[in-house]
Amino acid sequence: MDDHQRDLGSCHWSAGFSLPQPEACTPNIDWEAAWAPYDEATYRAALDLIERFEPAVRAQAAAPLLSDPVRGVRVEAARVMADVNDDQLTPELRQARENATSEYVKSLQEDSDWPTANVSLGNLRMRQGRSEEAIAAFERALSLDPRFTAAYVNLTDAHRQLGREAEGEKVLRRGLELLPKSADLHHVLGLLLVRKGDKAAGLAELGAAVKLAPENSRYAYVHAVALYSEGKRDPALAELRAINERYPYDVDVLGALVSINREAGKPKDALPYARKLAELFPNDAGLNQLIAELEQAK
Repeated sequence: MDDHQRDLGSCHWSAGFSLPQPEACTPNIDWEAAWAPYDEATYRAALDLIERFEPAVRAQAAAPLLSDPVRGVRVEAARVMADVNDDQLTPELRQARENATSEYVKSLQEDSDWPTANVSLGNLRMRQGRSEEAIAAFERALSLDPRFTAAYVNLTDAHRQLGREAEGEKVLRRGLELLPKSADLHHVLGLLLVRKGDKAAGLAELGAAVKLAPENSRYAYVHAVALYSEGKRDPALAELRAINERYPYDVDVLGALVSINREAGKPKDALPYARKLAELFPNDAGLNQLIAELEQAK
């Protein structure tokens, strides 16, 4: 879809840790024409990207593929559209989604002795708002493979959606008994502990995730932001700068470096990171205005 990337609309950057979000984009694409010439692998990759947009955009984008002749494309489109409200779809599209979803569920049920199939089914049920069914699917996955990290993570999230954080914590600690070096489990436990107010323990878990997976820029970013929220600005900046050296165009990291330096009264330090953001979002008026302000304040 390279020819259409420039038409994905305008994603806006704003100061603070509020960064360019796909939900804020207003695509301007003829989706029928965009999909026409591509193969199944390209469709799947594009749908993975589209999944990050708001439901109305996903409905518009994926709808043409619900009746694709390739089953893999149809069911992937249905999965991406699973949480789109019925009132955003025509009766014909609702039926097409239902048909493709049924195909998807049938294929997963046929592979129900595979942990991955149960996790995929659980993910679908979560998108559909059927959290109890999702929990059952994730538990089935763990009964088949007690070392399946994704099942622990998604099971925890299902409990969170139902307001059962305590149950989610039990799930994670159960997983960590078997997988003590799982960065994913430490990271998710850290987030849970921060949400429940145990910030010190949460920060320790987030830090453990970074040590176990130093190549994961997201984990390092979250840990740095947590440090900053606890008043540890210098360690947070040091960690963010280290991530930036390895991933110079990570948008979240750049945004945090701009924001923290700006709030610390260091416009000169914020400016180079803001300019890097401008390379990614050259038409963002708010970002260009921020750069002008930083230049004047040097």
